[in-house]
Amino acid sequence: MAAGKLTIGARASQSRVRLRLCGAIVLLSTVSIVTLIPLGFLIVNSFNEAPLASGFKLGLEGWRQAFNSPQTFNALKFSFLLSTRTFIGLFAAFLVAWLLVRVRIPGRNFIEFSLWMAWFLPPLSITIGWIALLDPQHGLINIALKKVLLFQPLNIYSFAGIMWIHLTLLTVPVMTILLMPAFRQMDASFEESARSCGSGPLKTLRRIVLPLLWPSLLVVMVAGLIRSLEAFEIEQIVGIPAGIYVYGTRIYDLVHWDPPLYSQAMALSTVFLLVLFLLVLVYQKFLRSREYATVRGGGMSYRPTLLGRWRYLASAVLLGWVIVGIYLPLAMVLVGSFMKFFGMFQIVQPFTLKHWIAVLQDPAFGKALSNSLMLGFGVASSAVVIYAFLGYVILRTRLPGRPLLNLLVWIPWAIPGILIGLSLLWLFLKVPLLHFFYGTIFILIFALILKDMPIGTQMIKAAFSQVSLDLEQASRVVGAGPFTTFRRITVPLVAPMIVCIFVLVFMSSVGDISTSILLSAPSTMPLSVLMLERSIAGEIEKASVVGVMLSCLAIVTALVMRRLGTSLGGGNP
Repeated sequence: MAAGKLTIGARASQSRVRLRLCGAIVLLSTVSIVTLIPLGFLIVNSFNEAPLASGFKLGLEGWRQAFNSPQTFNALKFSFLLSTRTFIGLFAAFLVAWLLVRVRIPGRNFIEFSLWMAWFLPPLSITIGWIALLDPQHGLINIALKKVLLFQPLNIYSFAGIMWIHLTLLTVPVMTILLMPAFRQMDASFEESARSCGSGPLKTLRRIVLPLLWPSLLVVMVAGLIRSLEAFEIEQIVGIPAGIYVYGTRIYDLVHWDPPLYSQAMALSTVFLLVLFLLVLVYQKFLRSREYATVRGGGMSYRPTLLGRWRYLASAVLLGWVIVGIYLPLAMVLVGSFMKFFGMFQIVQPFTLKHWIAVLQDPAFGKALSNSLMLGFGVASSAVVIYAFLGYVILRTRLPGRPLLNLLVWIPWAIPGILIGLSLLWLFLKVPLLHFFYGTIFILIFALILKDMPIGTQMIKAAFSQVSLDLEQASRVVGAGPFTTFRRITVPLVAPMIVCIFVLVFMSSVGDISTSILLSAPSTMPLSVLMLERSIAGEIEKASVVGVMLSCLAIVTALVMRRLGTSLGGGNP
């Protein structure tokens, strides 16, 4: 009898092992197909000397031409120089997130909402707002300063101008919002213990808070660095007049050359793929065999850190920053949408409603608005489920091949959005079974889920890593299965991060241009691409109207999702 029970147990164990192995094979195969096809297209065609539609001819001509060009080395130089904003932004975002969550300075709700809004504002329209303010000849701020100082001290078309727009509009707001859930999930008893031993606020911040938040900090830093290397829109508008080319704008020029220089563009992208792999290896090596659980059993403490009168100074600095860096260019875009000629205040009767009337009566605008909403909710709803599943499998399960799965998830970051669009366009046109999906909203949803997979999965992994295994093990002890434990224990604890991911993916999808521009048809064109087309056509006023509409959508989304995130986070903003 005993031998029979052992045999049955052994068979059940073998069955579980086989089932786990089959699950690993299916999952790895699926993710490999999704991520490696664009990557394979990128690498293989970097060695293709023939035009894309003319077959394949092996050679190194694309590499030779790409790296014999002075413009390429100029782009590489400025890409890495401008990427230093990642470290400046991370330092600033860490302090801002700490002040908003752990210190709770006056006006924190308004500041936090402004950061959410900045994250979602369309960079293209806000950049136009800064041009109207700091253009060397016609910028309002420069005109005023010339009258007072008798010379022009500011120029938006410069290295400093690009850094300023990125830091105020994108880098610091995005990093702050990504770090805030980690601060909220950290038990304040760690800081209280340090203070009870005589440590001041700054020493506690340096010796306790900073080490505990390394997973989130590292994810944000790596993601920010990669995003910085792929930046496109701001550099295209502000950098080109100053002779500043970066990796993204150089790729764009090569792809839009007549005829397109795809092999050179892909050769340049392959170099950045190697940079990505190095970043991923450093990230994985640093976090291996480390525990950073900051959510534990036994209750949580949310007592704020006290800074005394210094918190009023911190509040004044942050309020001044968001007003000047966010609301001033936004107001300029709004005003410009009502002008006959954008930025021309000196003409007689400069304001008009004709651009608003023309845009609102344009059937293309209504269709683009519907497409943007469908795209945003479709991508975000699907993405949070996919990213949470991938993050949980990589971090919490014993499924074979998890390191390989983690590496596969990072791969889309190596390919700029415009090349993701190009590779998928080629795939859906060349494979007969996929012809049906060409020109549909499905191809856009698929591309945007793939584009944000690395950041979404790594963010949810960082949140999972802060939830102690003791809580999940306690759930298993009382009889809950893995799925019940995940649904009833893990998900509620990481709900603030899930909301962040939903909002990030939603507005990233709505505001995306580089990935969507090659894949969208007239029937599936979103608002972001419509705004770009109006800008290229010289209709800056109509582009500003579309930008204002996208900004309104960003404000509403930021308000609703921030309130939802606060309630899910336990009411501790």
